Amino acid sequence: MRAVLTSLVVSTVLLGAACGGDDDDDPVACDPTAEACTFEADVSTITVGAGVEDEDTCQSWTLNNPTELWVTGISQTNGGAYHHANWFFVPDDEYAFPDGTWSCGDAGFSELTAALLGGYLFALSTQSPEELQELPPGSAIRIPPYSRVIGSSHLLNAGPTDVTTTMHLRIHTIPPDQVEAKMAPGRIQYHDLTIDPQATSSFTAPCAFAEDHERLLQAPLQYELHYVLFHYHVLGAYVELALVGGDRDGEVIARHEGYGENFGIALDPPLELADSGATGLALRCGFDNPRDAEVGWGIGDQEMCVVALQARSGLAFEGDVDYDTGAMTGVGADGEVQYAGPCALQAFPWDFEKDGGPPR
Repeated sequence: MRAVLTSLVVSTVLLGAACGGDDDDDPVACDPTAEACTFEADVSTITVGAGVEDEDTCQSWTLNNPTELWVTGISQTNGGAYHHANWFFVPDDEYAFPDGTWSCGDAGFSELTAALLGGYLFALSTQSPEELQELPPGSAIRIPPYSRVIGSSHLLNAGPTDVTTTMHLRIHTIPPDQVEAKMAPGRIQYHDLTIDPQATSSFTAPCAFAEDHERLLQAPLQYELHYVLFHYHVLGAYVELALVGGDRDGEVIARHEGYGENFGIALDPPLELADSGATGLALRCGFDNPRDAEVGWGIGDQEMCVVALQARSGLAFEGDVDYDTGAMTGVGADGEVQYAGPCALQAFPWDFEKDGGPPR
């Protein structure tokens, strides 16, 4: 049963942009076309009631940016009760609600639609109160002029008292002449989770997209991976990303263990898949379930298995092992029950010249 926020107080304060310098008490206007800038805001302040879980909260911040922004890092702080959040940017005439907090469902907000209209910006690591996600030097995500940043948030307050929490975002940019690699987004998920009770288990989603690249872009695969961000919940023991195809098939290129810290990994130097003959990437999530009941995909006490990607490529994609498509493939020497499934892929050329909102 979906819980609702018992109390909601919205306050949006645009703090503006400042250039780096020694005198932070007197910031000057920053020109993102000529220098590195930081744009920041208290996007919203909300009160999440005791014992409340909510996945229908969207938050927006209208940037009012007359020029494109090349984002190389995103930092956030919050006062708790944020389990997870996915952040996107869209033209500011889309989802044109007052800045602050509103219902994703009532607005018909779709993450895939937002990514197609604008793009994916970053995802909050699981229950992380503070973090910096930074791309390798020279790598950047383009936000078009006159864009709105939107977060689709999963709020959770398991405590006995209400939590009032402020989401503060900082967007760090570099000027266009410092951009060496333009980022295109990707995502792989394993929806068909059937995590066995009182056991360890793993779920693998192998997504090959070389043929889609050649079909859509009329060129051999070029996919230089720069940033990896994993997502799972409290039962997650590990998560890793491996190569698919070629001489290095199955080689793990990124891995995360633990819980409650930044789940993002910058690859520096970045990894070009084609150099190894790889045709794609495989996501594997490992879980340790001490409970008496099977655990599936979902919020609350359920689990997730997701990786978000940023790469220098003309291709963007979403791959998913959908419900009822996975199967048990064996048992490891350590007793881990292993599952895998086919990757249903949606791939499309990425447009690095997307329009933003209406010119002013």
